[in-house]
Amino acid sequence: MVANFRRTINFKLNRKASAFSVAFAAIAAGSAGFAPSAFAQDDEIEELVVTGSRLTRSNVTSSVPLVQIGAQEIDSRGGTRIEDVVNILPNVFVSQTSEVANGATGTSTLNLRGLGATRTLVLIDGKRLPFGSPFSSAANVDLVPARLVERVDVVTAGASAVYGSDAVAGVVNFVTKRNFEGFELDYQYGWNENPNDNGFMADVLQRNGIADPGSNTAGESGLMSFLMGVNNAQGTGNITIFGSYEEQEELLGGDRDTGACTLGGTSTINCVGSSNFRRFNGTLGNGVAGTVFQQEDGSLTPFAGGAAETYNFGARNHYQRPVERWNLGASGYYEIDGGLEAYADTSYMNNNTTAQIAESASFNRSFETNCSNPLLQAGRGPNGAGAFSFADFTGNFDADGNFVSCNDILSAGGDADVQFINSHRNVEGGPRISTYENSTWRAVAGLRGDLGDDFNFDIFAQFSGTEGTRISQRDLNFKRVQQALFVTEDANGNAVCRDTSGGCLPWNIFERNADGSTAITSAQTDFIQGIGIVTGETEQLVFGGTVEGDLTNFGIQSPFADAGVTGLVGFETRTDKLSRLSDDISKISGGQGLTGTGGATLPIDGQIEVDEFFMEASIPVVTGQPWAEELGISAGYRYSDYTTVGNGLSNSFDADTWFVGASWSPTEDIRFRVNQARAIRAPNVFDLYVGINTGLTDLSTGENGLFDPCASAPGVSPAASAEACARTGATAAQYAGGIEDNPAGQYNIITGGNPNLVAETGDTTTLGVVYTPSFVENLSISIDYFDIEVTDAIGSIPAQASLDGCISGGAGSDTFCGLIQRDTAGTLWLSNDAPGGGIAGISQQNANIASLETTGVDINVAYSYDFGSFGSVNVDFAATVLDTNNSTPFAGADSIECVDFYAGQCALPTPEYTHRALLNWSTPVAGLGVAMTWRHVGETTLFGLDAAAAANREEQMNDYMEERNYLDLSANYAVTDNITIRAGANNLLAEDAPLSTNVGTGTGNNNTYPGLFDVSRFFFAGATYKF
Repeated sequence: MVANFRRTINFKLNRKASAFSVAFAAIAAGSAGFAPSAFAQDDEIEELVVTGSRLTRSNVTSSVPLVQIGAQEIDSRGGTRIEDVVNILPNVFVSQTSEVANGATGTSTLNLRGLGATRTLVLIDGKRLPFGSPFSSAANVDLVPARLVERVDVVTAGASAVYGSDAVAGVVNFVTKRNFEGFELDYQYGWNENPNDNGFMADVLQRNGIADPGSNTAGESGLMSFLMGVNNAQGTGNITIFGSYEEQEELLGGDRDTGACTLGGTSTINCVGSSNFRRFNGTLGNGVAGTVFQQEDGSLTPFAGGAAETYNFGARNHYQRPVERWNLGASGYYEIDGGLEAYADTSYMNNNTTAQIAESASFNRSFETNCSNPLLQAGRGPNGAGAFSFADFTGNFDADGNFVSCNDILSAGGDADVQFINSHRNVEGGPRISTYENSTWRAVAGLRGDLGDDFNFDIFAQFSGTEGTRISQRDLNFKRVQQALFVTEDANGNAVCRDTSGGCLPWNIFERNADGSTAITSAQTDFIQGIGIVTGETEQLVFGGTVEGDLTNFGIQSPFADAGVTGLVGFETRTDKLSRLSDDISKISGGQGLTGTGGATLPIDGQIEVDEFFMEASIPVVTGQPWAEELGISAGYRYSDYTTVGNGLSNSFDADTWFVGASWSPTEDIRFRVNQARAIRAPNVFDLYVGINTGLTDLSTGENGLFDPCASAPGVSPAASAEACARTGATAAQYAGGIEDNPAGQYNIITGGNPNLVAETGDTTTLGVVYTPSFVENLSISIDYFDIEVTDAIGSIPAQASLDGCISGGAGSDTFCGLIQRDTAGTLWLSNDAPGGGIAGISQQNANIASLETTGVDINVAYSYDFGSFGSVNVDFAATVLDTNNSTPFAGADSIECVDFYAGQCALPTPEYTHRALLNWSTPVAGLGVAMTWRHVGETTLFGLDAAAAANREEQMNDYMEERNYLDLSANYAVTDNITIRAGANNLLAEDAPLSTNVGTGTGNNNTYPGLFDVSRFFFAGATYKF
């Protein structure tokens, strides 16, 4: 049982939850007399939800490819989080999930075709969702409770002419259960288990002195939900109410042998971790000592790296974040009179989750100390036999540029405040945690009805929004760390802060206790740790309407067709607002506020307004002919007029989107379809108005095993020449002396918005065939080619491309080199301080400069067969074969092809082939059904791998991210007419995830990609009671 699942829940509704009552007021007033009635599903009024078109009545078969996931599949996967169910489709790439720790936004998002979550439009019952949170513009599907979903429709083509902005890669529409009568109560419990018997990791852990976690269970989850509905006595209305509560516990990297240590190396893999542990540089350029490491006995020795001198940060990271979530909702309709119907839909979600990553550190920020600090004399160890003390390599430079140590300054009777570069891991304070609380609310109300026999209308209003808060804890407050490093002696010879305000205590990172334990006390840690709070909200207001008609009775039809033209016209006006406030410490970039944040979280305030007019038509051209059982054309157009406002700046632009499609069935057995569409993604508030900031990116390793081509290590030379490195800003002295690499592969970038952005443009072509042979009953095969090209994409030159382009030299390299600014130590990660002031890092500011393209083939097969006394089976197979998935950072640049690659500029693995095969068996045992799913993720190659060099050596672990095949098995059984039970296991055979040292952060975590690959075997069991 999930811990605390039975505890009393003190649930506080969002202040805007009262808006829900508005949407239902008219319905509730007009629906007096609602009372339970006998089940009469055949008599219910069914709302027709068509995804990919706004036409509810069409005389033409759609030309748009559509993939569906039914409620049965959601049940068979034990789905408590809807994104985990959708993400197994081969044309969906992993984005924000509960498996993201470093880089989490506290939301859950979907990413069709790998073009980014902001280019996937998400709908609930045909209506768009608001911005996901104050931290992410992509729609947050946490608002969608898995148990309420009737089916998921995935349109895999551009659809902006139908739905507006963001539908570049396609549309995901969650169609919910409506018009429900009766009561349904459901409970499910699940847990993650792993035998932790990976032989490779057992060897690595043993060699590096790290304990193997052994077989264990962790990450339990529980989900309780109810669904109830009632028709009124006259059968002219219905109200359906839903609620659910979910609790999911954490799963740490250290709970799995594959995540128990952070891997590093190339030919030999070891536990490497981060050098930000107990490392010191003192005053840069001192010439006395390079980077030194503090041993457990307190002695300082030259930094050698390896498991003993690096911090195993991965074991502290979440593989799965803890989550607590409430969902509440209601929907209803009431037939007023004469075919006029009022309808409403409301929903509310409150989600709390905590992202945990390894302890913070001082991270080589630009700290100082005073030479008279008595703790600087430490460093020679308990017997005083060490090579040097802190005071030997901390000091100043004289007028001739010669280093003068603090010991020399003190011997001369002086004192000085001097640079003191250090990176002590705050293991005493515990891992960093960021707690996200997101609340989302949504209310839709409208009227729809008939206008005579041939026309109907629908007008609606939607008011939705989010409120979000992030609280960052256990990080280090830069100012307080600095205060605690200025140390002097009191009258009794005790070390005290030079400035004792605020209860300052010296941060004693200089000494170790006799038993090898830390000399830092909890009181010292409490003083230097800081808390950052960021809060914000989004709002969306939409008004829209359509008039739809069938023109057959007016004679508007082809002479070769038996039905006429159907069409609609409509309008929509939408305003999206986003505002965010940060406390003072969170607004400071470069680790000068909280040391463990890659960048600031800046305030932002902006809104986007759009007025749109659209039309759509379907035209039967030929029907019932020997060469054309059906030939039809569909077309649509939308005009959008945008105004953006924020930070005292405004801009305006317009956009035209359209689609044209044709469907041709020469016989009943075969149908050809083609669709050409123009889609857009309008810039969001983050794209436009976020301020200049710093962040982190991941680089790829070179053949020498280092990330920075200008870096070196003992026995490892730089991959690039001194001349090439000089173009990146490395001085000859830095190159000769050795530029330090970052073992974690994370490097500084500079980011920022652009108020003059315009809409991206996406052109989509799909061409396919659907084959339903009459000689094989219940078999359907569809094959669709797709080609999506996005121009004027909002982006920036990737850091890896800038670094590679500058190193390569030649024409145009000045553009790349101008984006690179090394820090005072010559690195791209040690600090954010550039020589002479300014921010160090690789610039990545927004512009309409990029282009994207993806092409490939989708294959879908559906088949069912009745075996008589052995039951019946249904097979649903979906596969995607990618041909291209590339990006071009700017005009004239080489395209970055990611098909068959992972990491580096491609980040998430992009396999050439993936599939999901689902088999449902209705067994001969009455009420018993069995489901089996086979998931395949293809192999990928390390981006940037030198194939020629790799061919002349033994294969290394990082060369390839191995393919994986997962088997999921579940069963459900109707015990009685009212009670159904289910149980299952995902990744039944407990396949371990493939490993690499190059996974980076975000979707990459703990040596793999846990949103894409399973790191556990997940068991679940549930029961449903209906009456």
